[in-house]
Amino acid sequence: MKFFKNRNNLIAAGVVVLFILGGVWYSLQRSATDVSAETPEIQTAKVRTGDLIVTASGAGTVLPAAEVELAFRSSGVVTELNVAVGDKVSNQQVMARLEENIQAEADFMALFSPLGIAQAEAAVAEAEIAVDDMTDALITLVSPDVYFYENKLAEAQAALDAVNADPAATDAAKADAQRIVTTHELNLKAAQDRYVGEYLPTYYTYSYVDEETGELLTTVVPPSEADLAFARTNIEYAKLNLLDAQTALEIVNAGPAALAAPLTALGPQMEKLEKARLALASTRIVAPFDGTVTSQNAILSQTVGTTPVMTIATTDQLMVRFYLDETDLDKVNIGNRVTFTFDAYPEQPVEGEVVTVEPALQVVDGTPVVVAWATLPNDSGLKLMAGMTVDAEVIAGESLKTLIVPIQALRELSPGSYAVFLVGANDKLTMTPVSIGLRDYANVEILSGVSAGDVVSTGTVETE
Repeated sequence: MKFFKNRNNLIAAGVVVLFILGGVWYSLQRSATDVSAETPEIQTAKVRTGDLIVTASGAGTVLPAAEVELAFRSSGVVTELNVAVGDKVSNQQVMARLEENIQAEADFMALFSPLGIAQAEAAVAEAEIAVDDMTDALITLVSPDVYFYENKLAEAQAALDAVNADPAATDAAKADAQRIVTTHELNLKAAQDRYVGEYLPTYYTYSYVDEETGELLTTVVPPSEADLAFARTNIEYAKLNLLDAQTALEIVNAGPAALAAPLTALGPQMEKLEKARLALASTRIVAPFDGTVTSQNAILSQTVGTTPVMTIATTDQLMVRFYLDETDLDKVNIGNRVTFTFDAYPEQPVEGEVVTVEPALQVVDGTPVVVAWATLPNDSGLKLMAGMTVDAEVIAGESLKTLIVPIQALRELSPGSYAVFLVGANDKLTMTPVSIGLRDYANVEILSGVSAGDVVSTGTVETE
């Protein structure tokens, strides 16, 4: 019994010794680990050559490059429908007519007939006679001499103004033009003196009997300023009518195509043409551009008003209107390439180009967004239709085969000034200024300062 008791004591003592040794070993290991933890490893990355592409993503809708709803400008009964939904139409093609269009077209075409041209020529001749008559009336009031030198002085003054406005004109040319003006000023002054001393007594002397004495008296009564102003105004008005008649004659000589657009300057003859054009345009619908009929809301013999009855669009010239987050405003510019992915063709992206960035933000679902328009190629090989939804990825910038480092390696020294820490032998860090180009959330392009294969620090670096 004593033997077993002593043996048990020995075993217990051994366990205690092992426990103590184990504690010492654990303590030493933990101390070693703590020392290792106090000396962290440097986080690094190599400068590499690669492609850096900066993009911005959005979504949008395919739309026609041009689309318009068309309506008659007056109410009436539809007597002609020349198109149906899906038909291709060409610019200025007549697509529908009202009953009243028959007479309107007859009146319109009569303008360009031999009789219509003769009437336009007669209007020009009448306007020329009116100008001559108004001019003669003014000459009678002011005398031929005064009228002649007034015109000469006006011509000389216009020539002087033109020379003075010409930066290439010489001093000699300016002096010569001024001399001519002065000469005509003197000539006009002499003519005005003759007007008072000779012309008025000859042509504007009136005789009358004095009521008290019965004596026959004479007096000179010159034209009033109001008479002269009225005569000059009549000449200008007659000249405008002549120009109006001449322009109208040019149009009817050119044919119906010359009267396709609204006329702006409307004298008596041009107003006549515009009235006929409006009557014709109000009773028919023509295609304003090459396109496809996408809707039609009228039938033959139907009485219609001025609401739209059909729509045409450029279905073979499509665009994409898409939205981007306002934070991507700096990433979308005219000329940027855009990659589009359609729900109908998820594996067949199509590339377009930004052509318009709308000048104001829009609000979509309560969020301000940038709105841009981009072209779609006609040769994509896909069946694309207006109304399709599309994902857009704008390529804001790209650099191919350029030097790249992780964005964590870049240190901003001051606005626009950057550096990286190169890792040398024995993990020695050297701050090196760099020039940067493109960057995204992960990488930055290095334009100068480092070489491919250099090792840079990407962790926190303490500097003194």
